[in-house]
Amino acid sequence: MEVLLGLLTIEPMSGYDLGQTIRGSIGHFWNESYGQIYPNLKKLAADGLVSAKTEKQKGKPERRIYSITREGRERLTNWLAVPPQAEVPRNELLLKLFFGAQVFPDISIGYIERMAESERSSIQLIKRAAEEIARNQQYPDAPYWKMAARFGEIELEAHLRWAEETLAELKKIAGKRRGNAEPGKEKKHASQ
Repeated sequence: MEVLLGLLTIEPMSGYDLGQTIRGSIGHFWNESYGQIYPNLKKLAADGLVSAKTEKQKGKPERRIYSITREGRERLTNWLAVPPQAEVPRNELLLKLFFGAQVFPDISIGYIERMAESERSSIQLIKRAAEEIARNQQYPDAPYWKMAARFGEIELEAHLRWAEETLAELKKIAGKRRGNAEPGKEKKHASQ
């Protein structure tokens, strides 16, 4: 819920606007679905941490615009003062790679190639976000947004570098397995 309070410090927004802002800014490291946003906004409003007003739109349904309250700012400030908790990562790709000797290397190669392509796309998105931040220096939060974007960019570049190194190694393994395969041996190994 604190993410919604934080975003509302930028400007008042509707639930839809919050979802779009998440996808366009912090979505690379924090995600909230509309199924989480709307119930949390109701709870925040019930707790007096946000206020809501209805805005009429020409030719469209009314929408609710939420603003952070003084109590909401206090809650956000208190939350920001608590050190972040380390999260235990879960990465299915790495788990499958760890057990990769049990299948043909081409399977792992496919996973890593898709990951590399996804990382390349994400790097482009985050670079565009960084350019947008550079154009919005009037916000006092802009230097912090820039720091978060740079972290994401460096992390994605590291993922891509790892993927490229891993692909090279997997292709060597695949070549050796193909060169050393006895008829029927590969099929048996893949089905175990």
